[in-house]
Amino acid sequence: MAGGETEEIAHAHMGMAGLDWPDDGPRVRQALVAQGWECGLTLENDSFLTLRAGAPEGDGIGVTAGTGICCAIVRPDGGKYFYGGFTDLGGGTSTAAHALQAVIRAEDGRGQPTALTEAVLAATGHSSTWELVYDMHRRGRHISGDVVNPVLFSAAAEGDAVAGEIVTRFGCELALCATNLIGRYGLAEEDVAVVAAGSRFVKTGPLLFEVFRHEVLKAAPRARVVLSDYPPVMGAVRGALAACGRSALEVWEEAKRSAAATGWFVEDAGGVRAGGGDDE
Repeated sequence: MAGGETEEIAHAHMGMAGLDWPDDGPRVRQALVAQGWECGLTLENDSFLTLRAGAPEGDGIGVTAGTGICCAIVRPDGGKYFYGGFTDLGGGTSTAAHALQAVIRAEDGRGQPTALTEAVLAATGHSSTWELVYDMHRRGRHISGDVVNPVLFSAAAEGDAVAGEIVTRFGCELALCATNLIGRYGLAEEDVAVVAAGSRFVKTGPLLFEVFRHEVLKAAPRARVVLSDYPPVMGAVRGALAACGRSALEVWEEAKRSAAATGWFVEDAGGVRAGGGDDE
């Protein structure tokens, strides 16, 4: 996109989904070098990018909530740890499943009536809950989280108790990702930065973040809980700058100003470029 060549690159910092195990890094590095990447390379799991992009000093805890969830910590001394790429809970897939479950339980009596029923049926084009269930189980219809999750968060924002409980439970699970690391690293009394990012946080209204923030502050009252204004790719920019000896805060501030002025990451953040179209 920048129109440059690999030989012009001083350092490349790459946060990669799936870079989960110690043997992944050498294998990916070997493949990149074979493709002509002769510059310095930093490879890490993509969970670290949220933190690098959103934390004022570049260290602290980052929690990302999108299709899945992940969480990472970077300590001031450079030590780091992450989890979530292979979690069994969280993310848009889980929230959509819980919403569908709530609709079915409202129908058969195991659950409470919910505005999710009418909203989900309208979103999926079904006339009844049982038509929806039949379509899923007998016709193999997959109901995408991209269809269900907007309905879920809208219903929660409008005060539906069942939807609100699902979103609250999700927010508590996301907070647990952070508070677990707060306890593990003895940060309960520190003013650690805790950064939230990802489409579930930034595209669903304030409820999820407020639940998350509340739960984190119960564990660490001095924590600085922030909703990131920057996409993860900016974390890679910051990592590359640091690898080139440009880790000073004023350099980072200038990089953010430059990125904002050119608008090169706007689409990645879910915004709209000047003269461009909507980006979902």
